[in-house]
Amino acid sequence: MKSISVNTKLYYLLTYADGELHEKEKEMGEKMLWHEAMSKEKFNDQISILEKESKEAIFADCMKELKSFTQNDQINCLAWMCLIANADGFMDKNEWDLIYRIYHKQLGLTLSDITARQKELHRFIMQYRDIPEASATPAKKPETEVKKSDYKPSKSDKPKLSFPM
Repeated sequence: MKSISVNTKLYYLLTYADGELHEKEKEMGEKMLWHEAMSKEKFNDQISILEKESKEAIFADCMKELKSFTQNDQINCLAWMCLIANADGFMDKNEWDLIYRIYHKQLGLTLSDITARQKELHRFIMQYRDIPEASATPAKKPETEVKKSDYKPSKSDKPKLSFPM
């Protein structure tokens, strides 16, 4: 199988576990892409490749890769799966079966570790929830540039102390 990120494989297996891709799951997947610094175009190309593979082959390949990861990285991957599965407000039985099969039966991880990481990731995404949209807009070039030789600092430009004296 062509080199495809484990998170993409897990996303594919999970989002189609219940037979349909929900809009909220898609949105959470985009947050995962942003957080993991993955290109949306590359992600979509990888999903197209996965659609041609059997789910059993994807799962086997995924487990092989996950078992070579550190426990911390395994927990991150499973935490993202939980966030995506819960994004639509409901974790389908098939989604839970897949997550349980991976974290408990295949990797021997504890649910409490995954849940703790899931909460950390959720807090992080909520704190920066507008960043993906904001980062998509190109930076504007200033209308006029000030040359260093023309710049004269004002009194308000003085650095302020951040502690009381």
